Amino acid sequence: MKKIIYTLLSFNLIFAFMLTSTACSSETKEAEYTVYFTNSQGTALIEDKVNVDENDSHSLAVRLLEIMDTKSGKDNSVIKPSRVNSPDIEFDSIYVNVYFDSTYYDMKPSTEVLYRAAVVKTLSQIDGVTYVRFYVDGKDAVYEDGTNIGNMSSEDFVDSSEGAISDVKWVNINLYYANRSGDALVKTNKKICYNKNVSLEKVVAEQIIDGPDQSGCYQSVPSSTKLLSISVKDKICYINLSSEFASDMVNAKSNVTLYSLVDSLTGLDGIDGVKILVNGNSNLMYRDVISLDSIFYMNNEIVEK
Repeated sequence: MKKIIYTLLSFNLIFAFMLTSTACSSETKEAEYTVYFTNSQGTALIEDKVNVDENDSHSLAVRLLEIMDTKSGKDNSVIKPSRVNSPDIEFDSIYVNVYFDSTYYDMKPSTEVLYRAAVVKTLSQIDGVTYVRFYVDGKDAVYEDGTNIGNMSSEDFVDSSEGAISDVKWVNINLYYANRSGDALVKTNKKICYNKNVSLEKVVAEQIIDGPDQSGCYQSVPSSTKLLSISVKDKICYINLSSEFASDMVNAKSNVTLYSLVDSLTGLDGIDGVKILVNGNSNLMYRDVISLDSIFYMNNEIVEK
């Protein structure tokens, strides 16, 4: 009899544990995300925090975009016009493909920039997502001039705190990063948007510090480097960097690191030379090899042909 009682007790304990485990595994963990609306003037993004408990990436993406299409307060306005149909979402490794129909092009350019920035910044929060790509009627979405928009990341859009995202310019810039061996520069071209309240030289310097997003080129400046200030006077760009620029290491020779900034900045209109400072000081030897006490100019000899 005791043996039977013990067996029944053991079975009940196991069954209870299985029920508890099943209940716990079916629960979804709620997480906080940022979604975006626009101000009443339609000139800037407004952030709103929401808690979502979807348990897969696709459902999460759909839910976040649904929230963006629902007015949440008197100071927030939905960005996407109601006549523009909601997109389909597809996940492909580190990419999220967003498929619209032709109503996408019914948006005014200023609204389209805001909405695209909002969608990219929202979906980039999902684990594993690096790039977002827009399609319209099965083809790559294009800019007003007909060129493909291509892959986008949240870093492609200026922060809403810098000013109105709708008041931006799109520009093609040349950026120079290290090659695989770190002994030469690789020239890349990138189309970026920037706010008129943020100088283009600042955007370019930050792009170099952040590192490349294209294959075949590599980090040339330590990513720990902070841009302390940057300004242009008499066609000379003065860039002041934190001490990490000189102290932290990266797989690139000294002249490659230095000229990745110089060549990228001197490629901009209105900049002929670059003066580099570290914590406000230019009277030092960079990596004990290159004196910073001079102005640097474009160096094409270090660029891979």
